[in-house]
Amino acid sequence: MTNQIASLAARLAAVERRLDSTSRTAQLAYSSIEDGAISVFDDDGSLRAVIGQQPDGTTGVNVVNGPTPPTPSQPTVTAIPGAVAAAWEGNFTDAAACPLDFARVEVHAAGLDNFTPGTATLRGTLESPRGGTLTIPAEQPLYVRLLTRSSSGVASLPSVQSGPVTPGPVVAQEVLDGIVGETALAEGAVSRAKLQVGAVGHNELGIGTGNLLPDPSFDGAFTAQLVAANTQWALVDGNGSSKALRVNGTSSTPTSPSLLITELPVSPGNRFFLAFDSRASADWAGDSVRLYLRWQNADGGVLGYGTAIAKPTPGTAWTRVTAQVQAPSGTVTATVWLQGFQATAGTADFDNAEIRSVIGAGMVLAESIGTLELAAQSVTGEKVVAKSLTAREVKALSLTGDEIATNTLTARNIAAGSLSASRLAIGTNGNLVGDPSYETGVVAAGLVGQDPSAFAVEDGGNNSAKRLRIASAAGAYRWVQHAASPVLTGDRYWIAADYKTTADFTGASVKLFLGFYDEAGTRVGSDGIIVSAPVTDGTWQRISKVITVPANSTQANMRIGVDGTDVTTATGSAYFDNLECRAVLSTPGTGARAELSPEGLRLYDESGGEAVSLTTGTPNYVSLTNDGIAVATIDQDGNTGVADLAVAGKLTIGGDPFENYLARFARGLIAVDYQASAVSAGSTDYGFVELSFDADTSRMYRVVLDCYADPSVAGGELVVALRDGGAKTPSISSLQIQSAIYPMPSAGYQRIRMEIIRPGSVLGGGLHRLLTTFRCQSGPAGQTVRLLGGTNYPGLMYVEDVGPYVPETGVYNVGGGTTTPPKKTYTKTYAASWSGSYANRGSYNSFYGSQCLQGYFSSTNGMQASLIGFPASLGTDLSGAAIQKAEVYLYFDHWYYNGGGKAVIKAHKFTSRPSTFSSDSESQTISWGKNVGKWVDITAVFDSTSWRGIALDPNNSDLNYYGRAQGVGQSYPPQLRVTYTK
Repeated sequence: MTNQIASLAARLAAVERRLDSTSRTAQLAYSSIEDGAISVFDDDGSLRAVIGQQPDGTTGVNVVNGPTPPTPSQPTVTAIPGAVAAAWEGNFTDAAACPLDFARVEVHAAGLDNFTPGTATLRGTLESPRGGTLTIPAEQPLYVRLLTRSSSGVASLPSVQSGPVTPGPVVAQEVLDGIVGETALAEGAVSRAKLQVGAVGHNELGIGTGNLLPDPSFDGAFTAQLVAANTQWALVDGNGSSKALRVNGTSSTPTSPSLLITELPVSPGNRFFLAFDSRASADWAGDSVRLYLRWQNADGGVLGYGTAIAKPTPGTAWTRVTAQVQAPSGTVTATVWLQGFQATAGTADFDNAEIRSVIGAGMVLAESIGTLELAAQSVTGEKVVAKSLTAREVKALSLTGDEIATNTLTARNIAAGSLSASRLAIGTNGNLVGDPSYETGVVAAGLVGQDPSAFAVEDGGNNSAKRLRIASAAGAYRWVQHAASPVLTGDRYWIAADYKTTADFTGASVKLFLGFYDEAGTRVGSDGIIVSAPVTDGTWQRISKVITVPANSTQANMRIGVDGTDVTTATGSAYFDNLECRAVLSTPGTGARAELSPEGLRLYDESGGEAVSLTTGTPNYVSLTNDGIAVATIDQDGNTGVADLAVAGKLTIGGDPFENYLARFARGLIAVDYQASAVSAGSTDYGFVELSFDADTSRMYRVVLDCYADPSVAGGELVVALRDGGAKTPSISSLQIQSAIYPMPSAGYQRIRMEIIRPGSVLGGGLHRLLTTFRCQSGPAGQTVRLLGGTNYPGLMYVEDVGPYVPETGVYNVGGGTTTPPKKTYTKTYAASWSGSYANRGSYNSFYGSQCLQGYFSSTNGMQASLIGFPASLGTDLSGAAIQKAEVYLYFDHWYYNGGGKAVIKAHKFTSRPSTFSSDSESQTISWGKNVGKWVDITAVFDSTSWRGIALDPNNSDLNYYGRAQGVGQSYPPQLRVTYTK
């Protein structure tokens, strides 16, 4: 028994030892996970890791929902050849040590300052927490930022930005500069044979032929970065491309959201072709969309803008707009912008933008690089290989006398048969006058030895630096002759010059002549212009004439002079500038032909008479013929004769739209009803006829009921009423606007008539349903009455438009002889008595005389405005009057845009032309066509009897407001038409 108890005790002790061992051993030390995973949670119950089989079928440890990692320290960025190097030393700005869930450091770079890192800016990663360096290839300056990424994919805040850093040159500039200097090239060593085809392109000429815009279809990373930094811009589907740029124009006030695209190096005088596609949403409300270059000088100052402007129709398809612009003097760079201009609602899209350098007619094409594209004196003789430039290399008509120095080209320099007519340009595209503005020194050198009081080249030309002065002298003809040029018999030339005189110029005449010589140098004749009474007000005048070369002529030269040979007294001097002698292009013969000259175009009919003249400085007219018979004509005064005339738009007569002319007359019946049957009524109102019409508040109306009445018995009275139900169904209780009472002394038919005349303004505009009612009163008991008409004698009710509104002017007069006379309505037209323009909205500008200019064109006259005044009788007539309507007639013969512009009209109180400008502030803006004269209603601004004239004053630099109206003394002067009651 004792052994059994000891054995049991030993077994219990062994169990206790095993149990104690089990409590101190890991629970999963000998366990496995079958087709599953263990989730790890933190104290807050958030999932932090998944151990085992993952959702995608892989097996491992997946860390999730980790904390935000620390921010990397600012990178160090340095330039290396063709790239920048971004280095990180392994430190963090908000942590002393690298977190255990560190995965990598991302390196982001972009060309925009303060950019936001994203997928488009990621350039690479650094995998070591100890740091490293990443090379970023680049062609432009870059900004660099870093961010830490944890193993759970969480990103830190971006680091402090470094940059911009410009990538280093692949080959140091110091090595490139001066490798091959001018002295290292043998004379004539660079010939056509040494140049690879296409080797000299726009980059070598400094004139780009490709598209200068980066990412012109807006579908690359460059545009994505721009959009990311500008909330008003977004990317949408493009026009034949994957993307387009969209600007949001929504704003409570007109704004012009702009997007800077890039910056280009530019030289003064560079010309650029601009183009882009645009469209606007159906709710777009804005002035325009624009692609423009902002010209800047070396200091970054703005010199001006070159702009391509599109005005898309809201809700329509893509349209393309193009423009050509030129950099002004002093330009060093140009920034490129897209803009939605003065928008308040909707969106507008841009796509397929272009900026290309312009040479000649457009791109760099065969034979398009001429003398204008080469810098002055840039191609000298020693730069051309001997005999490499022959007649074959010379573009037809491109080599004129201006390109060849005097006496340098002799017969021995011209190879036999190499110089044909196609290689010569005789006045076809150049000015035959050498030194036409006296700026080259040729004429000045020729005057050496002449009396400087008689002849001199001086400063102060007409838009040029120099001018020629010739003093007049009694009994003498003083002249200056320019170098001769070859001509052909029968050719026609247009000659022209600017002249002005001193204020004391008297006696002599001003002359411009072309003299002709044969091959021996003998003078064979001359033709030109004699100004017998020159303008002496100190302004430049242009004179011109077309001249035919006489027979036997081989050369001609231009002569200008001051002729006092036939006078005994001559004083003062004449100045000359901008001489021209240019060929007139014409078909041969003296019959039907066309002539094109700098003056313009002339067409001649079969008999040699001018049929069309579209020229400057002379009257213009057009005559259309059929088999030699004129069928339509527009003469020099604008008078037109045609056969049938169809007008799709508005027909205006004397400035008044034809519908306004018709509105002065009655329009007649506008509603009518005939009655051939009878309606009976007793002593209670009963309806008879309803008639409706639409009333115009500017018109007057007559309503008439004319029918028969037939009482059942004699006695009593017939009461007829006219009631107005407005737009609703009328009834016997509707508003009564007229009535008539007829006694019925006997039974039987009698004709009755009720009539009313009312202004539409009293009735109220819109629909009126009129009802006639009737009843009998004060008659025998049981009496009835019929209103009727018959088939051959119908009754009728009608509404008649009797004309425009006429104000009530009558007064009561008891016949005592002391009543105030009744008022009368007058309509009077006043012709303007004075007019003029004011520069900078300040002083009167006598240069334009009585012409009326408005708006801004250039800094010469600044913001221009005009005043127009009317005779004193206007003030007399308006004294004590009430203005009903005021209209003004203006004829605008010029607007900056061919499609017309906007006139801004105000009122003023001047009785004569003042020296400085001022006007009332209230204005009225009216769209106006070019060469259009019309009457417009200005009652809204000409609403006081104290006004004495009008002002044109937009005070707005938008070129839509720059225009010119004719003034007093011109063909279509201003007029004022006032309707007033007095």
